[in-house]
Amino acid sequence: MEEVDYLVKNYGVKNIRIVDDIFTFKPDAVIELCDMLIERDYGLNIWSYARVDTVTEPMLKKMKRAGIHWVCYGLEAGHEKVREGVFKRLTLDKIEKGIKMTQEAGIYILANFVFGLPDDDSETMQATLDMAKEFNFEYVNFYVAMAWPGSKLYDDAVKDGMELPKTWAGYAQLSEDTLPLPTKHISASQVLRFRDEAFVSYFSNPKYLDMMERKFGQDVVARIKDMLTHSIKRKHI
Repeated sequence: MEEVDYLVKNYGVKNIRIVDDIFTFKPDAVIELCDMLIERDYGLNIWSYARVDTVTEPMLKKMKRAGIHWVCYGLEAGHEKVREGVFKRLTLDKIEKGIKMTQEAGIYILANFVFGLPDDDSETMQATLDMAKEFNFEYVNFYVAMAWPGSKLYDDAVKDGMELPKTWAGYAQLSEDTLPLPTKHISASQVLRFRDEAFVSYFSNPKYLDMMERKFGQDVVARIKDMLTHSIKRKHI
C-alpha cells in the first residue's frame, strides 16, 4: 500500500497493474489491501492476475469496490485433457463458476490461452478458440507454447531433438522469428498459423465487437478494427 501511496502522490498514477500471478491465493491479504484502497478512494483503475478457482464472490465484490476493474485468468486450453497434460487441473465447472462470479461483480476479464501444448491437435485448439468466443471476454491473449530455457518443456525438447529458436527473438510471441514447439500431433508452423488466424477470428467476431461497443464505445471498436489491419511477417509459416 505504501508503494501505491507513493505512485499516486508523487506521480499522479491512475492505472496500476498488480504483477503477481498468485495475487488471489491469500484471500485475507487481498481483502486487507482492498480495504486500504477503498479507504483512500484514489479513483484508480487496477488490473491483477487471479486464478479462476481461488476467487470468491465476497473477494470479487471487494476488489471491484477497490478499483480492480480487470482480472487476468490463465485458462490455457479449452480441452480438459490438454489442461491436465500441463498440470492445469481446472474443470469446466470451476471455470464457469469463477467467470460467472467475476462478471456478476462487474469486473472485466482478460483471459490467457496457449495454443500448441503437448497434447494439442487441430480439434483441441479449435475447442480453445470456441471456449474463448463462447465466454466473449473483453480481451484475450493467444500465446503459442514455448520451450523456455530452464523449463521442463525445454529439457524435454532438447532430449527429443526438437528444433528450438536460435536467438532470443525466436522466443518472442510476436516476433518475425517466433518458433513455437510442435505438439505430439501437429507441426510448429501449424500451431503458429492457427494462433494468428485465431487472433483475427476472435477480434473480428461480430458478437465481440457488439459487446465492446456497448461497454466501451465506438472509438474502442475503431481501434480494434485498425489493429486487425496490421499483420506480422513469419519465417516459419
